Amino acid sequence: MAVRSGVLLPCLGGLIGARCAGRMVARFGTRGVLFGAGAACACWPIGLAFVGPGVVGLAVVMITEFGLIFCCSLFNSVFATYRQQQTPVDRLSRALTSWSISTSLSIAAITALGGLLAAATSARIALVVAGLLLLLTPVALLGLRLRARSSVDSADVDAESAART
Repeated sequence: MAVRSGVLLPCLGGLIGARCAGRMVARFGTRGVLFGAGAACACWPIGLAFVGPGVVGLAVVMITEFGLIFCCSLFNSVFATYRQQQTPVDRLSRALTSWSISTSLSIAAITALGGLLAAATSARIALVVAGLLLLLTPVALLGLRLRARSSVDSADVDAESAART
């Protein structure tokens, strides 16, 4: 029974995240959900470094995977919709193909790097390093958000000054 629930709970996280995407966008907006879910995705993997043996370890894995898969499915659902809305129709198939290829290559390369790090050190150290590197992504997202906000603010100032003249 523990093995079934060990698989079931993270899968439910994915389903719940995807089902909540529309309501979350309606409440927080696309940018808010992308930033919040993207930042939250980075926080969960560090929990894997604290996995111990037995039932407690299994519970840590299940909770960590539930949270991670929930946030990833929420982010991916909203981002896929956003990407399709922003891409011109005549370029959509090329953009989606490029996205799929680059995502697959990135996953393979990062997995190989993580495996090399684990082979050189230990699996726990590789997980900690990966988790810490992932924690830097919210900082990058915040920087992008602030830069976008300042460009919008400067565009508003430019529009106001142009309207006055």
